[in-house]
Amino acid sequence: MGIKKKKEMQVAVLTICHQDLETLKSFADVEGKNLASLLLHCVQLTDGVSQIHYVKQIVPLLEKVDKNGVCDPTIQSCLDVLAGIYLSLSLKNPLKKVLSSSLNSLPEFFLTAAIHSFTSRLQEELNTTDLYSYRKVIDNISSCMENFNLGRASVNNLLKNVLRFLQKSLIEILEENRKCAGNHITQTQLMNDLLVGIRVSMVLIQKIQDFQEDLWKASSSPIWQNMCGLLSIFTKFLIDDDLLQTVQSTSGLAVILFIKTMLHPSEKIPHLISSLLLHSVDCTSTPEWFMSSCRSLCCPDVSESALLFLCQGTLAMLDWRNGSMGPSGEALLLDTAHVLFTLSSQIKEPTLEMFLSRILASWTNSAIQVLESSSPSLRDSLNGNSSIVGRLLEYVYTHWEHPLDALRHQTKIMFRNLLQMHQLTVEGADLVPDPFFVELTESLLRLEWHIKGKYTCLGCLVECIGIEHILAIDKTIPSQILEVMGDQSLVPYASDLLETMFKNHKSHLKSQTAESTWIDQWHETWVSPLLFILCEGNLDQKSYVIDYYLPKLLSYSPESLQYMVKILQTSIDAKTGQEQSFSSLGSCNSRGALGALMACLRIARAHGYLQSAADTWENLVSGARIKQGLVHHHCQVRIDTLGLLCESNRSTEIVSVEEMQWIQFFITYNLNSHSPGVRQQICSLLKKLFCRIQESSQVLYKLEQSKSKHEPQNELTKQHPSVSLQQYKDSEKLQGLFQAALELSTSTKPYDCVTASYLLNFLIWQDALPSSLSACVTQLACGDGDRSAAVVERNTLMVIKCLMENLEEEVSQAENSLLQAAASFPMYGRVHCITGALQKLPLNSLRLVSEWKPVVERLLLMSYRLSAVVSPVIQSSSPEGLIPMDTDSESANRLQMILNEIQPRDTNDYFNQAKILKECNNFDMKDLNASVLNIDISTEIEGKEEKTCDVTAQMVLVCCWRSMKEVALLLGMLCQLLPMRSVPESSDGLLTVEQVKEIGDYFKQNLLRSRHRGAFELAYTGFAKLTEVLNRCPNVDLQKLPVQWLLSVLEEIKCSDPSSKLCATRRSAGIPFYIQALLASEPKKGKMDLLKITMKELISLAGPTDDLQSTVPQVHALNILRALFRDTRLGENIIPYVADGAKAAILGFTSPVWAVRNSSTLLFSALITRIFGVKRGKDEHSKTNRMTGREFFSRFPELYPFLLKQLETVANTVDSDTREPNRHPSMFLLLLVLERLYPSPMDGTSSALSMGPFVPFIMRCGRSPVYHSREMAARALVPFVMIDHIPNTIQTLLATLPSCTDQCFRQNHIHGTLLQVFHLLQAYSDSKHRTNSDFQHELTDITLCTKAKLWLAKRQNPCLVTRAVYIDILFLLTCCLNKSTKDNQPVLENLGFWEEVRGIISASELITGFPNAFKVPGLPQYLQSLTRLAIAAVWAAAANSGERERDVPISFSQLLESAFPEVRSLTLEALLEKFLLAASGLGEKGLPPLLCNMGEKFLLLAMKESHPECFCKILKILHYMNPSEWLPQTEHCVHLTPKEFLIWTMDIASSERSEIQSVALRLASKIISHHMQTCVENRELIAAELKQWVQLVILSCEDHLPTESRLAAVEVLTRTAPLFLTNPRPVLELQDTLALWKCVLTLLQSEEQAVRDAATKIVTTAMSQENTCQSTEFAFCQVDASIALGLALAVLCDLLQQWDQLAPGLPIMLGWLLGESDDLMVCVESMHQVEEDYLFEKEAVNFWAETLIFVKYLCKHLLSLLSTSGWRPPSPEMLCHLQRMVSEQCRLLSQLFTELPPAAEFVKTVEFTRLCIQKERTVACLRLLAFLEGKEGQDTPVLSVWDSPAEVRQLTLPRTEAAF
Repeated sequence: MGIKKKKEMQVAVLTICHQDLETLKSFADVEGKNLASLLLHCVQLTDGVSQIHYVKQIVPLLEKVDKNGVCDPTIQSCLDVLAGIYLSLSLKNPLKKVLSSSLNSLPEFFLTAAIHSFTSRLQEELNTTDLYSYRKVIDNISSCMENFNLGRASVNNLLKNVLRFLQKSLIEILEENRKCAGNHITQTQLMNDLLVGIRVSMVLIQKIQDFQEDLWKASSSPIWQNMCGLLSIFTKFLIDDDLLQTVQSTSGLAVILFIKTMLHPSEKIPHLISSLLLHSVDCTSTPEWFMSSCRSLCCPDVSESALLFLCQGTLAMLDWRNGSMGPSGEALLLDTAHVLFTLSSQIKEPTLEMFLSRILASWTNSAIQVLESSSPSLRDSLNGNSSIVGRLLEYVYTHWEHPLDALRHQTKIMFRNLLQMHQLTVEGADLVPDPFFVELTESLLRLEWHIKGKYTCLGCLVECIGIEHILAIDKTIPSQILEVMGDQSLVPYASDLLETMFKNHKSHLKSQTAESTWIDQWHETWVSPLLFILCEGNLDQKSYVIDYYLPKLLSYSPESLQYMVKILQTSIDAKTGQEQSFSSLGSCNSRGALGALMACLRIARAHGYLQSAADTWENLVSGARIKQGLVHHHCQVRIDTLGLLCESNRSTEIVSVEEMQWIQFFITYNLNSHSPGVRQQICSLLKKLFCRIQESSQVLYKLEQSKSKHEPQNELTKQHPSVSLQQYKDSEKLQGLFQAALELSTSTKPYDCVTASYLLNFLIWQDALPSSLSACVTQLACGDGDRSAAVVERNTLMVIKCLMENLEEEVSQAENSLLQAAASFPMYGRVHCITGALQKLPLNSLRLVSEWKPVVERLLLMSYRLSAVVSPVIQSSSPEGLIPMDTDSESANRLQMILNEIQPRDTNDYFNQAKILKECNNFDMKDLNASVLNIDISTEIEGKEEKTCDVTAQMVLVCCWRSMKEVALLLGMLCQLLPMRSVPESSDGLLTVEQVKEIGDYFKQNLLRSRHRGAFELAYTGFAKLTEVLNRCPNVDLQKLPVQWLLSVLEEIKCSDPSSKLCATRRSAGIPFYIQALLASEPKKGKMDLLKITMKELISLAGPTDDLQSTVPQVHALNILRALFRDTRLGENIIPYVADGAKAAILGFTSPVWAVRNSSTLLFSALITRIFGVKRGKDEHSKTNRMTGREFFSRFPELYPFLLKQLETVANTVDSDTREPNRHPSMFLLLLVLERLYPSPMDGTSSALSMGPFVPFIMRCGRSPVYHSREMAARALVPFVMIDHIPNTIQTLLATLPSCTDQCFRQNHIHGTLLQVFHLLQAYSDSKHRTNSDFQHELTDITLCTKAKLWLAKRQNPCLVTRAVYIDILFLLTCCLNKSTKDNQPVLENLGFWEEVRGIISASELITGFPNAFKVPGLPQYLQSLTRLAIAAVWAAAANSGERERDVPISFSQLLESAFPEVRSLTLEALLEKFLLAASGLGEKGLPPLLCNMGEKFLLLAMKESHPECFCKILKILHYMNPSEWLPQTEHCVHLTPKEFLIWTMDIASSERSEIQSVALRLASKIISHHMQTCVENRELIAAELKQWVQLVILSCEDHLPTESRLAAVEVLTRTAPLFLTNPRPVLELQDTLALWKCVLTLLQSEEQAVRDAATKIVTTAMSQENTCQSTEFAFCQVDASIALGLALAVLCDLLQQWDQLAPGLPIMLGWLLGESDDLMVCVESMHQVEEDYLFEKEAVNFWAETLIFVKYLCKHLLSLLSTSGWRPPSPEMLCHLQRMVSEQCRLLSQLFTELPPAAEFVKTVEFTRLCIQKERTVACLRLLAFLEGKEGQDTPVLSVWDSPAEVRQLTLPRTEAAF
């Protein structure tokens, strides 16, 4: 990176008119020392920076002149020229500021002359009549008044004229703006001119007192008249909604400023403005000048925006400090607040909402200023309990989660200010017990943590009253906040709140306690929860805490680092050496304490709290820890450790040798990471490292450079990487490469054209094209500096011409036979290469313009031709299955005829008529059948080269849509990058206006007609580029094209009928994209008129209609609206139309036409996302993506009456007495919206938008005959009931249930009510911030009410569905009460609850059973609910050991013997959980006594269980049980010996589906281990079973198997590693042992990351045994799979040496090195087979495993092992066999290499790569064989038997170069 250079200042050169230049020449002296000479020399310079130097010399030169020089005509003329120069400079030119600064120091005796010169020059400026020069004059007026004495004096002299000019210019600019309607660029400039003019007028008026004193105040004064005129103009601007809102806003400021300046006495100002805001102006008592200028503001119908901007002016322009305006000012402040609150309920336009929030925040600032010296009455009006503060709080709560960041920021300002306002009203009182602050704190803490506004407000509250009072309420708040930091959307808010809290807490503790004690308390509160999250939290939590919270904590408290390191080091040391149980497999992604340590150290060093000095590193972290972190199994730990080494707060900190060694170690194992995110982070960190190296070693670098001049570099070792590309400069290579690129550009594989494009660009930029191409291009004459650019342009032109010639020929053939083109030369590749070549060229500065013009014309014509060939397929109604049969002789007519015949009539009559295939008398149906085939049938055609090829519909479609895609991208790029010609004959551009219009028509045709998504999506991309260009184009005709196209398509949609060609299926295909492109390119700073027109038209079309003929426009409108609401580029501008869109969607859902309902559903889904945000999780009922009802209805107030009315209509008819089901389709959408709302903190206050009216209707919706609707009504009810009201609501609902004596009731009603009770109770049980006693008391009341309706859970209730829900409520009550009493159940017993439950279970069908073939609705649900309650009752009874036998209504044995799998499955699940806890050691009391001695029961169940899920759980339980408890019982229970039971288990593992197979494998492995450990002397008895088990494990490791199977194999190998893999005395035969080790190596190279990560545990276990822990330096460490592969081989080689089995093991491992026997055969077959393209059928390829890395590790460790002494070499016969095998492979590889075509690495990439990999394997084998023969000391002639081509001839590797 080097040393950063300062950016050079850009200064425009000053120039003067010819007359002034002549004047200077005439006065310049010969010596060049007078002022004229200085100015003349200055203006003749061509560098603005140098001119600044001369300008600064002007005043020093004049200071040398005496007073008599004033009369010198030279001085006077020069001052006049200086005035001209100053006024000619642009406002932002630095020269202007330098000149004004210099002239401010002008000697006093020159001031009069200078002022005269400036005044005369300024008068000339004011006399200008050119409207487009007004802006320059206005800028000059502005600059004159800005710290420029001469300018201010000149403006003062000409004040009347300046005001008159401003008045005239503003009027004329406004008129010109109206004339230029439609010209966006000109209008934008004129609007800016207006804005600047208003601001300059305001600045001028603010300084008028200084200029004119009181002379201007007379009504007859011209200045007064001009001021009245300006005030009238500003008033007109303020109420003109056609102007930009920034102009209106500034006009509002100007109006108030002028009133403040002109009205006298000033005491009347507040009253006048107040009456203006309240529409109560008294015309009789108001000054005449005010009424004549501002009469339009006194009308009652003033627009909302005008009133809003008047409020803004009131707050910004008046002086509110120190109560300077008195009581009338206080009244004005309150009136302004009421006006703003009124506007807040009316304004819904996003930009006005933003203005309103800022103005409200400004109001609170003004209120604080007034309160500092206010009256008691104002204090009462603005304290925390006042209505104004209440309205402010309501606004804050309503908008604190607004999608606009700026608006949310304003709510924070408001909340902080209102706290300060309350403080000022109670000044002197204690804030802590203040009721307002107490109530506010409690209400905020009661809110859920997913509410973002809670964090902001709590932070403000902490700053106001301190954290200690909040921690006194709940000490766990820091942990609670850290807990939510797994949600990315909440992380910034949570981290900011934590920062505010811990800073406040530290300040408080330091002031209250001694130094020695407060830090421990602070660490305990803030650092300990952090460390817990870093070690034990989930992945997202850790990442976000490290990125957001940790830097803030360490930045504020650097001394905490030592504490954190100490704790984490202790944790790491405690875990080192402990064997991890396999139950922690799921936590293989955990970073642990080591990850936390590295993250802390990285952040600390990056911020300067940790240095890399040796003593510091040794004290904080050891080198061993660093290496462990660099290869840790979790990628983020590796990245953090690398960051620790690379990052530093000092960019010049020297990188130590040790650090470089560690980084090199990291790169070895991590550089080839397959995760893009990891690679990106590695590159970023290494870039920082290189910058550190460079910046810290500048001197060393220079010394090295000087040294290198005298010492020649080693060419071989210092070769630049790009040198390797120079081989292609060879003409033979060049021609082959170019031909390869051309061949790839017509490949049927889409990705090949990308390769072709890169190759061609390489050849273009290397000036390496065949000489034959250069004949058609004129050679350029240019200098050396421009030569490279000229060569690139020439080469690009050559390549494009070549590609075009080929493409034109292919398009001609495609016009005859599209099938042949699709099969042999799909044309899209050529177009892609043309686009790629043009993208690299600076198209705005071409040299060969004359040659490019015809090329561009040919490109456009070729694009249209190609599109015409493929568009019939793309525009077909069923392009996916279309195979048009065409022949060379009758192609065009036949293709068109087929397309017409097979086209389903689904454009617009789809909705009203049946589809009838028209007969065609002159067309043979046999031909049609032969032409239109099924997609799976191939059609054979004969190409022009007489070769047969298979064509599928897939190939035709890909050819067509990709061709359309590439054409669209090419045309879009041409429009975007090519310069445009103003007239066709001009030479200033390459595209004419007519060509642009043609391109636009092309896009319109394709977007509105195409049916294939791939085609119209990419056409949209190109069209969007075109529309962006048109909107920026200075040509007015082109600017208006988007408007014309939009109005045209809207009219076509509106008039859609059966004859229309617009596609009404496929979500209207490309029509929404077309309109999106037109609207999204509209300037966002304008009024968005196109959007308004479009939305108004679409909303009207999308509404319900009774006319079936208008169904098609309705469908189009709904589909287009969906696309627009999803378009993020429209931003908040689309929000005002959300309410109307929601109405259209909900009403459209009730349409009798399916297409309308379908489109309405899609629109509704888009609206839900737009309103509530993108759903980031799978939980449909998550608390995120929700908002308060108050916020929702405040943002969309039109939906309040609409939803309420719709809900009322549904609720009134949902349970009609007609007994006919009325499904009310709109109910689904209504409830879907309502269930995403939740209560607001202000819901206790009165409001027009209260959610209360919805509650009774939602309750009645629970009576719907539709099951799902009843569930949705229950979920929707929950957010409408405050937590405090839930118990009473539940009791009310329970009271409405019928009693057992009632005769008439509906089960749907009962079910809906019970569901509502259930969901309310569930929400209540999950609530926080409730005291335990209140919670228990309220639950007791609910329990008593539940007992009153207990008959609904018994057989008296015939409906199993309602029975099930009632039992679920009982079960939930047991869970709630158990939670509140911490598993002590006196409450339940005292209430007699368990007695009732036992009675229900005893009388239930679980005891009595069901009749045979008993099937009724709700049976599975009822059985599951009853089983859950029964299990709870069993555990409850078991908890009281004295009641175990007497009170258990049913036993687990009875449940397990149930005939219903639902019962057995739930019971087994409950038991499995207990067995799992006991096996993992996590259970507090071990296995419950109730479950002891159940092995026999599970054995019996295993033999007879037929349900797969239950069978799987039984096997899992047996696996978790100790085999010694149940294995000896197999012969007695199931008549199988333990050996036979093992065989039975392995048979299951080899035949069942994946999940059962995995469990059976685990169980079989546990039995095997048990046998091997308990029957040491009789191991040979199960030798056969052992071999079978080995084969079973091998089969379970294959890549094609499901992940679950391979994870099971990992677990098995991990558990058995000490027994079978690393046993000092091998149990298995060597071949089997090595086979298992090969499984480990396979799993470590699995494609699935979960499998690789789990497999590392095998290696950790293997290298952590007593006999292997010295094999590597990573024993007991969790490592990544990349290094685990090498570690596994290291351990294996060490074991071979320990076992003395190197000689028999070497041939097997050489076989691993050489590869599988069929690897080479795959290469042979791929070279000779005919290539068949199935575009989307991909083989199972392992992209993670890298064969060469495996070969490298294996060869390295084998060579190391063979280098040791004391091993017996293999027999000569074995060596000869190996040599013959390798020699044969060498010969075959040599033959295959010779058969490859030129540039095979590009044309035959797969085959070439396979051969190269096999070559490397063979090289490695040759090395090892040579070593065995004692030839390693010599250079080994690798593959000496080959007769290889040039690509592989240089294969003799010296000993210093490793082939691995």
